[in-house]
Amino acid sequence: MNYDDKALFFNKIIYGLLVGFISPVVFFLIYYIFRFEQYSFSEYIRILVESKKLVNVLSLTVLPNLGPFMLFINSNRYSSGRGVLAATIILGIVIFILKLI
Repeated sequence: MNYDDKALFFNKIIYGLLVGFISPVVFFLIYYIFRFEQYSFSEYIRILVESKKLVNVLSLTVLPNLGPFMLFINSNRYSSGRGVLAATIILGIVIFILKLI
């Protein structure tokens, strides 16, 4: 197995979907740790819901998906890039629906 085979091993939509869904969760937790560490996680969610900022924070957590997407596309892993894009679109639709509620 040469370098190209190893590099393209991760060229599957499922890997892109995993990265696309895990990345926003990680950044949501990072936002919690740096901004609201004095509160418990349930209080953090309650504060975001009561202040009507939950949808805004969720929207911002999807933005870091741009990094893995560009990495996959520039390294010719187009299927993984499609997975990240699909996850971002799904999360965007969910956030849009939450915004309407």
